[in-house]
Amino acid sequence: MRVLWTLVIVLAALVLWDVGWWYGFGVSPMSPWALKMAVNEDRAPVIIDVRTPGEFAAFHIPGAVNVPYPATLAELAAASPDPTRQVVVVCMTGHRSPPVVRQMQEGGYTNVSNLTWGMVAWKIMGGETTSGP
Repeated sequence: MRVLWTLVIVLAALVLWDVGWWYGFGVSPMSPWALKMAVNEDRAPVIIDVRTPGEFAAFHIPGAVNVPYPATLAELAAASPDPTRQVVVVCMTGHRSPPVVRQMQEGGYTNVSNLTWGMVAWKIMGGETTSGP
């Protein structure tokens, strides 16, 4: 029973984290399912992975660009120069990426979102990954 309650509390915290960023700061979430569909249908957004270079090299979404957190707006703009193009920011669990989404929004990006629960959810949902730099 203790394990069940722990799991419920962890899941609630994850949901509240995303909801808080969405309603409190306008950081739109993108579900792993929605990103997986976009990638599979050849309409993938620019994917900016803000994990460390080591995390990125271990596994990442094919085509993702690694811009380690914290990043400057200039570094993010180098990965996605068009501020109107759809961008999804990814980290390991969805905790480093929301501030980056907010930073990009404040820098003039109009179509940027956070991958809900990050690479953990991507892997659980069977999303394709590759390794290397």
